Amino acid sequence: MAVLLTQVYVRRLALGVAAVALAGCAAMAAAPELAVRERATGHWRARLATDYDAAYMFMPPSYRAVTTLDGYKKGFGAAVQLKAAQVERVKCETQDKCVATSKVEANAPLARRSTPPIVMYYDEVWVRENGQWWLFPTP
Repeated sequence: MAVLLTQVYVRRLALGVAAVALAGCAAMAAAPELAVRERATGHWRARLATDYDAAYMFMPPSYRAVTTLDGYKKGFGAAVQLKAAQVERVKCETQDKCVATSKVEANAPLARRSTPPIVMYYDEVWVRENGQWWLFPTP
C-alpha cells in the first residue's frame, strides 16, 4: 500500500513539474512579443510627443554611430501631424526579429479642422542586438 501511495505521489509531482515547465516555455515564447510591444509603444509615445531625442534612443547603436540626432530629425517632415498611435500586434519571425504593426492617425496636410484624421498601418521591424530590442531603420 505504501509503495502504491509513493508511486501516486511521484506521478503527481512529475505532472506538476511538467506543468510548471510548460508554463515557463509559454512565458518565454511570449516574452519577445511583449518586449517588442513595450518598446514599440514607447517609440510611438516619443514620436507623438515630438520628442525626437527620446525616439532616437530606440534606434540601434549601430545606426546612431553613423547617423547624428540632427540627421535623424531631418527624416521627419513637418507637414504631417501625428494624432494617435497604437501597436496592434507583434509577430516574431525569429527570437531576434519581430514585426510590430501599428495603427497611426495623422492630420492631413492643409486639411480643414473638420476633416477626419488619416488612418495608416505601419509594419516596423524590430531586431534584438546585445539583449535589447531596437527599431530597424528603414529608408
